[in-house]
Amino acid sequence: MRPQREASKSRANGAPNLDDEREVDLGRYLDALVARWWLPALGLIVGVALGYLVSASSKEVWRAQATVYAGSPYAPNGSTPITNALSTNQSTITRIVRSEETIQEVSRASGMRPRKLRAGISTQRQASGLGRLVPSQLYVITVKGDERGPTQEAARALADRVVQRVGGYARGKIDGFRRQLSSLNKQLEAVDGQVRETQAQLGRAGLSGVERLVAVNTLQLAEQRRGTIEQDRTETLQLLSLAEEVELPRSLDRAVAVKTTARSTRNTVAIAGFLGLLLGLFAALLWEPVTRRSSSDA
Repeated sequence: MRPQREASKSRANGAPNLDDEREVDLGRYLDALVARWWLPALGLIVGVALGYLVSASSKEVWRAQATVYAGSPYAPNGSTPITNALSTNQSTITRIVRSEETIQEVSRASGMRPRKLRAGISTQRQASGLGRLVPSQLYVITVKGDERGPTQEAARALADRVVQRVGGYARGKIDGFRRQLSSLNKQLEAVDGQVRETQAQLGRAGLSGVERLVAVNTLQLAEQRRGTIEQDRTETLQLLSLAEEVELPRSLDRAVAVKTTARSTRNTVAIAGFLGLLLGLFAALLWEPVTRRSSSDA
């Protein structure tokens, strides 16, 4: 009852009622928007048109991406993976592609200016899909630039440099396994020659019992030696295959530059249309006060 008495008292004393004033102001704003609805609509149309023009005339850029497999190194006997190698460190790839030495060399090779190259490089590690316990060794190296050729060549040069830098351990193992395999092949050829000679000796007539016994023993030892060499050769081939297919870094694809735009057309048009609509709303609300003031000044 007390608020009603105060409200009636304020009306009786001629004091302004704030609720009534708010209702009057809100009604005036709505009337202004309804009367000049074409201003927000015009602002929206003009904003969308300007946003489309800005997006269409925006500077086009070229983007080239190369996918690099950094390799998964294993111990020399191939039993356990190595977790603290260069290729398994996530920051290694980023440091290689962003080092000043790399920037200068790739700039000379591609013709892309160092400043542009430095600003356009990015790296991203691909998810393995197996969680954090099995990190992915796939990296995407991206280069953005103003020209197609230099951008494409820069991405390819960066990928080649990463492969060269992190692949030393695997290449050393591959060279060692190939030399070992070559040695085993030579040993196997020597054993085969000895077996053929011994078999020919056994085929000749006139051998004494002792000579024949010696030849048979020699043939048996040669066959045992052949089995050992073939087993070593099989293990070496398996380790060589592991080093070449799993441990050795390589580029999975050659970077190809594609044209992109610096701005998204949809986002630019939406933002410009929204700003135009806001300006139209303000114009509709301020139309009457501005015109009234202009008329009074005149």
